Amino acid sequence: LAEIETAMPTANGAVEAAEHRTADALARMRAARDAADAARRAEAEAGVAVREAGRAEDSAAVEMERLELRRTGLGERAAQAGADLADAQAALTEAERVALALPDAAATEARVAELRGQAERAQAALAEVRAEAATYAQAVSADKQRAEAARKEAADWRNRAAEAGTRHGEFGRRIAEAEAEAQRLAEAPEDLERRIDGMTGESTAASEAALAAAAHERGAEDTLRDTEARLAEVAEAQASAREARAGAAARAEAQDLRRDEMSRISGEKFECPPPLLPETIGFAEAGIEAVTVESGRLERQMQERERIGPVNLVAESELNELEESRLASQAEREELGVAIHRLRGSIGSLNREGRARLLTAFQEVDRHFRSLFTTLFEGGQAHLELVESDDPLEAGLEIMAQPPGKRLSTLTLLSGGEQALTAVALIFGLFLTNPAPICVLDEVDAPLDDANIERFCDLLDRMTGETDTRYLIVTHNAVTMSRMHRLFGVTMIEKGVSRLVSVDLGGAERLLAAE
Repeated sequence: LAEIETAMPTANGAVEAAEHRTADALARMRAARDAADAARRAEAEAGVAVREAGRAEDSAAVEMERLELRRTGLGERAAQAGADLADAQAALTEAERVALALPDAAATEARVAELRGQAERAQAALAEVRAEAATYAQAVSADKQRAEAARKEAADWRNRAAEAGTRHGEFGRRIAEAEAEAQRLAEAPEDLERRIDGMTGESTAASEAALAAAAHERGAEDTLRDTEARLAEVAEAQASAREARAGAAARAEAQDLRRDEMSRISGEKFECPPPLLPETIGFAEAGIEAVTVESGRLERQMQERERIGPVNLVAESELNELEESRLASQAEREELGVAIHRLRGSIGSLNREGRARLLTAFQEVDRHFRSLFTTLFEGGQAHLELVESDDPLEAGLEIMAQPPGKRLSTLTLLSGGEQALTAVALIFGLFLTNPAPICVLDEVDAPLDDANIERFCDLLDRMTGETDTRYLIVTHNAVTMSRMHRLFGVTMIEKGVSRLVSVDLGGAERLLAAE
């Protein structure tokens, strides 16, 4: 106890010192917490200031772009207006000069009427002269055709007369030969009749001898059989002679027809009679084989000729026409080749210009899209990419977006609200690049929550102030409708009776402000 009491003052002093240090540490900790809270507030205020500065910067950039576009447009309009003014002044000066140089209107009209009447009379006379000239030309052409036809017909008649003379001589020779053959054949029946008469006399004598020698029956029978055999031979000889006569007559007739046919064919094909054909064709001394061999050879050659086909007498004119058509087609082909090369060059220049314009528009839209995406999402980043081809005209478009706190991905991997905001940013980027008078947005805020709807409405107000576009919003969202200038809707006061209702919210706000 004595030691403890001795140590107590020292321990109490240490405790008091520790309590003082603890109090100091607590005071410093509270000060640090206060400083940390102040720093957090400053950081939040700085973030707000940074966002406001970014929005201000974006607004300023958009305003500068809009003013630049307006300045460029106004400059072009001013240049065009100056050029139009100069043209108008020049036209006015020329019109005044022409008006001063014009003669009296009444005299001019009278002179014009007189000249018009003379021109009409001259045209009528010219039409009559042309009609008469056409009639005379047709008559002359018809006379030329008739004269040509008469000349051809006369030449044909001369050829036919020469051919008729040749055929007349041939027919005379054939008639003489036929008469000689007929005389020879006419004498054969008389000889046969004389033989028949002789044999008939012998048969009568034999019959009388047989009747006289009835006693000699066997001998008579033998004689009778001999006589009958001789009679049969005579009858057979007579029948043979008649058959030979008929065959000779038929062969003579066939030969006559054959000669006529050969003469006709020789005249048509070789323009000469058959007796002169060997000398004309040039095979008078050639060896001619048997008739069957020559006939077979002729049939084969005729079949080969039939397979070849008829001779085309207008082949030369057709060849000339085909050659002219080929030359015309070749000229047209060369012209088409030149046109194709020219067209390809035009297409290439158009493609180059299209690529340049497309890349320019793509870069402009991408720049606006990046800025608007960051504004809508209050952070993050997004851009547009051309995919699947190096050629901008054939490439596809891919939207790459990275909302705050997420990885960079394509539009299809985002949620519905994120896709809607990204699409809104792209649409507004297109309108900033190429403004239009009207923009209709149908239910674009349906997948958005209240915070995103507020950002969407803020951006819509900003676009309304920066551009001259009228925005028509189709929506059922109360927050969006409260931010509009004017509302249009359909209400049903009575069952089955619809009525269009409009509310001017901007006018209501001005009335409230005036009160």
